[in-house]
Amino acid sequence: MITESIKEKIKDLFENTPDNIGVSFGKKITNGQYTDEIGIVFTIDKKLPLDQIPENEVLPSSIEIDGVVYPTDVFEVGEIRPLTCPQNVIDNCYGWQNIAPGNRGNIRPIKGGISITATNTLGSVGTMGFLAVDVESKAIVGVTNNHVAIGDAFMTNQRDTSGVLENERGSIVFQPGESSVPSSTFKIGEVIRYVPIYTGSANQVDGALLYISSSVDSTSESFKQFGLSYTSPIPFASTAEINNLLSTNPPLCSSGRTTGPKEGSPCGLVMSAINVSTFVQPFKLQGQNKVVPFNDCISFTRIDPDCPFPIFPGDSGSALIANFSGVWKIIGLVFAGGNNIGIACRIDNVAAQLGI
Repeated sequence: MITESIKEKIKDLFENTPDNIGVSFGKKITNGQYTDEIGIVFTIDKKLPLDQIPENEVLPSSIEIDGVVYPTDVFEVGEIRPLTCPQNVIDNCYGWQNIAPGNRGNIRPIKGGISITATNTLGSVGTMGFLAVDVESKAIVGVTNNHVAIGDAFMTNQRDTSGVLENERGSIVFQPGESSVPSSTFKIGEVIRYVPIYTGSANQVDGALLYISSSVDSTSESFKQFGLSYTSPIPFASTAEINNLLSTNPPLCSSGRTTGPKEGSPCGLVMSAINVSTFVQPFKLQGQNKVVPFNDCISFTRIDPDCPFPIFPGDSGSALIANFSGVWKIIGLVFAGGNNIGIACRIDNVAAQLGI
């Protein structure tokens, strides 16, 4: 189980290592395979030979926390990016598949894991992860990432608002999101709220809520995930369950616009780390690329490393789900990824900051 001391140590390491290095509490990798050994994991764009690394940037081989010595590992992940799919290169977002998944179709009634776009993000496509209840209004809402549904999701005081209309709320959401000029018949709702992004301090949530038209949802179908086998409503995991994910190591699954349903062996999903601190880029701040820090996230990968892409452009906004002894629970909201890993915001943070 992760402790507050471990979280504080990861925070300290993240703040005091070079900007291209992420830090997390996760599984060591040996010969390309995740092991059951838990330690402090450093993630980097690209590994370099030791003789090419400045002496003051050499990472420790072990770290002691509260009297326990944890081994360290260095994992090459490439650049961690938010994963919407640009429509002008949309073929490249599923060209490796023989048959594109059905998540991209016109799906009614709607359910989790389906393709969407919005008027503020036309030109890209992502995923609506799941339906939830808005605590404030008691209404049924869709949940996705802010970078999927919002054109400029940064804090107002970090952008120039002179002459800029406040158009984030009310951005119309379309399903499917495959066209740069979606038909009005594809409208399923509109944006009602989002968590703003900060450029300096660390973020925990990349999330937005969508008002959903009653004409496109169903009380008997819309709580399901497209293509996944579980057919009961899926609650949120508790904070304790998320903190213990490395110990319990439950099977994971997800359904996203591009990679489709990912469930079961060998190409289902598995935990790699919790309390992930990393930099994600690019987030667009009025057209300019920004590198944004995130912390307290979850990372995951394929059960079999030979299976491709645990996440791929277009999957942003997917739900990450764990099977706790036969009971499925949402543990995260997927928003980014790198080489062979996906990154998700913890669902307890998502629920608290979005009010669901």
